[in-house]
Amino acid sequence: MFSRTMTNIGAGIGLAAAISLGSGMAAYAHDCYVPNRSAQGNAGVSNSQAWFTLYIPDALAGDVANGVITTEQADCIFDLYTQGGGPEVVSIMYKGAAGQGGLIGANNPNDWLMSNGTGVDHFFDTYGGLIFGSYEACGASFPV
Repeated sequence: MFSRTMTNIGAGIGLAAAISLGSGMAAYAHDCYVPNRSAQGNAGVSNSQAWFTLYIPDALAGDVANGVITTEQADCIFDLYTQGGGPEVVSIMYKGAAGQGGLIGANNPNDWLMSNGTGVDHFFDTYGGLIFGSYEACGASFPV
């Protein structure tokens, strides 16, 4: 059951990333995260119905288990991703706040606010290039 949940959430996050990055639109509400959230804060949101705590090693292990990438590729991706500054654990908002048209910041002309490291940022605005670059550098395709 957990594997299926991870697959569904991963697919949703991947789709949001592809749409956000591919179209240049502001990220959707379900990839919001708090960049300076502590480990205690991440643990606290595990009781929330609006936030999902994603453990990057677990997500990569799911890709290995599903035959999407090899163990060697997973290790390579993780190393490049974390060396590039990507967090090992991130809590992502996947339901709750919904602005006009289902978007929170799409009409905000200050795009840089979505990845400035303060307040609530958009995960794929901040780390999308690093994620896709890590997969590519390790000879893998990002599962969408």
